[in-house]
Amino acid sequence: MLKCIALQHFIVTFALAGILILYLMFEPYSEVTGSYLDSTSRYREVHLPQYADSDALKKYAPEIFQRVPSTFHPDYRSPCWSERASLSCLPYFYLIGSYKCGTSDLWDKLVQHPGILPVAKEPHWWAWRRFGYTGAPINGVIVRKIRNITKSKDDSSFDWYLNWFDYQTNASLARNKQLVFGDASITQLWGTADGRASYTDPEPRFVLADLIHSIQPGAKIFAILRNPVDRALSEFFYTHKKSKMSREDFHSFVEDSLGESQRCLDARKSARACAFSLEIGNWQKFVPIHGAYYLYLREWVEAYGLDKIHVIRTEDWINSPEEVLPQLYRYLELDRAVSSFCGSLPHQKTTRWKWLT
Repeated sequence: MLKCIALQHFIVTFALAGILILYLMFEPYSEVTGSYLDSTSRYREVHLPQYADSDALKKYAPEIFQRVPSTFHPDYRSPCWSERASLSCLPYFYLIGSYKCGTSDLWDKLVQHPGILPVAKEPHWWAWRRFGYTGAPINGVIVRKIRNITKSKDDSSFDWYLNWFDYQTNASLARNKQLVFGDASITQLWGTADGRASYTDPEPRFVLADLIHSIQPGAKIFAILRNPVDRALSEFFYTHKKSKMSREDFHSFVEDSLGESQRCLDARKSARACAFSLEIGNWQKFVPIHGAYYLYLREWVEAYGLDKIHVIRTEDWINSPEEVLPQLYRYLELDRAVSSFCGSLPHQKTTRWKWLT
């Protein structure tokens, strides 16, 4: 019996160690601070120096570049403009990730601010719907409503994205032009400009950070990130919540993912190429590389600048939401008054972790 228990603990320890080795192969996880992000700059020689003026970038989204003006309506705080005898608006801010890091809880608290319109989370347009995704894992009612408005089951059009927000915000913005709203789609962290993994170049020349920056250089960008090992365990349980999984199953999944990652590195010789590869970075399956945040976050730092990206650690959010939320308000240039909803800690589910003890 004792030998069996020891073996089980060894399997779990080995699996977790494998995840840590993967992160060390790409770069270690550490305190998410300015110095941590600053070390990721000066790395993309394949990228053009000026995104907004790049014809190569514009070809990935010609309709957006044609329709979105270079300057927005001065009376609105959100980036709005007049088009086709109506008002069109893009998000004032983007919550870009990450998966299983507490984005839903943060969003729930954030949109209770009186200056923020509580639009539905995760339209997933920039990274997914723009390229044909039509699923509706959440907010199915709104997704179908927007399809009725656009009179199409194709969600890839720019009109679909604009109507997603117009349907939820138009009446409120008509009453108060200083209100803002955001897009909280975790897929934005790792999206590419062309939505594919088969690059002509050794690496993707443009990623989603480049595209959004070229259209909205003044957008507010923030992320919430969690200890990578905790995040990997949480993802594993979430993606297998309908199955009874064992230590051995978890170990097997980690081994398979490490093997995939190593084979990609051997073939492509680039951690960045592997991170944005659909074969490795496919978010429909369990992949520990999802926690190698620096590979994705540095794209946003490179596009927007270090001082324009706001990063929250999940651990800080859990322990001190009454401190984290005002800091986020300050970054968003909103009133920092903390309402009663900051009084309780985020709800954390830990019951499925019992087999680790």
